Amino acid sequence: MSAQAWFSLDEVAVVPGAPTSVLLTVENVGDTTESYSVIPAGLTAPWTTITRPNVTLFGGSQDVIEVVIRPPAIYTTTAGPTTVAVRVVSQTDPDDEVIAETIAEVASFDDRRITTLQPVRRARRRATFEFMVENHGNNLANCRLHLVDRTNRIDGTFDPPAVGVAPGSTSLVRLNAKVGGSRLRRSERQLDFEIEATEPDHEPANGLATLIQPPTVSARLIGRALATAAVLAAVVLAWFAVIRPEIRDAAERAVDDQLDELTTAPATTAPEPSVTVPVDEPVVVVDEPTGTPVSYRIAVDVGVNQERSESVTVPPDSEFRMTDLVLQNPNGDLGTAQLLRNGDILYEFDLGSMSSANEFQPRISPIPFAPSDNIVLAVECTVVGQPSGTGCDVAVLLGGELVVANSTGS
Repeated sequence: MSAQAWFSLDEVAVVPGAPTSVLLTVENVGDTTESYSVIPAGLTAPWTTITRPNVTLFGGSQDVIEVVIRPPAIYTTTAGPTTVAVRVVSQTDPDDEVIAETIAEVASFDDRRITTLQPVRRARRRATFEFMVENHGNNLANCRLHLVDRTNRIDGTFDPPAVGVAPGSTSLVRLNAKVGGSRLRRSERQLDFEIEATEPDHEPANGLATLIQPPTVSARLIGRALATAAVLAAVVLAWFAVIRPEIRDAAERAVDDQLDELTTAPATTAPEPSVTVPVDEPVVVVDEPTGTPVSYRIAVDVGVNQERSESVTVPPDSEFRMTDLVLQNPNGDLGTAQLLRNGDILYEFDLGSMSSANEFQPRISPIPFAPSDNIVLAVECTVVGQPSGTGCDVAVLLGGELVVANSTGS
């Protein structure tokens, strides 16, 4: 054995995702000059970086080499003690090698996320939201769920109210939301709130959601009510101004004719003529249904410096009226995303300018899609948001209603 090697510390604390340096001493115990290769070994070899993998020593001399330990910040990196080893191999005699070891105490880390499956729902009073509690850290997550609404307009219950999520796992939770306050609204109202998963001594995970309340008394309904009232007023006016005077005049003429007949002919008993006047019944206008609520989700998974698109097709017998659009970028990837209709660009997004994982784009006037139209999401990925990721994961959620094609003009 011509060499000896040892670490300066018997135990070192490391944090996943952060580099930690430790010194390795290599000594040539022989009498001749020798060159050595320093190679990471064991299960932690992918974590270990040797700053100088080759060293040459005179007989009886030694040198110090910096070794950088950086465990990845992923859920498979187990917290606790693990062995870090390096091999010092003689370049003249590969069978002559020595192994140096130290203990790395890997710390636990949190990476908890909330992904809302329906970030936008449209309802008058109650709505059900589904979301995933994800644990990308390396320790167990025992989270209690809360609804955060600073305006105190939304309340709700969670099913289940608390979850335990193992590293690398997810848990599905439902929120039954209920809106308080006034029941009469002339315009649409958008209520934004947060879903929070908390655990003592840990950073909370947050997700955004939106409840859109349609107007309870729409302008179209008010217009139709006024039109119905105008029709009724016209009928009443016609009754008093035209029909009733005509009935009275007809009755007077009938009486005069009977008197003339009595003066010229024997008295006979004849039934008095009866006059039946039809009266128009008020017209009741029934509000036709506006369509069937529907939502489409288009997801694109694309590699770095690549472009890819995915699409959905509107049914051939229906028209899709888009009222809501939510762009989802849960990992904070960088690049551009485009929403197209049959090749025409409707929206273009810069992923780096998004302030949150879900960006909501409400529509006051719906965007129509004709039957068999293609709705395309095209994504160009430039930078991956997660250190361990290999590509961009972007999706768009479209909300609106389907209307039968032959009734779109009504």
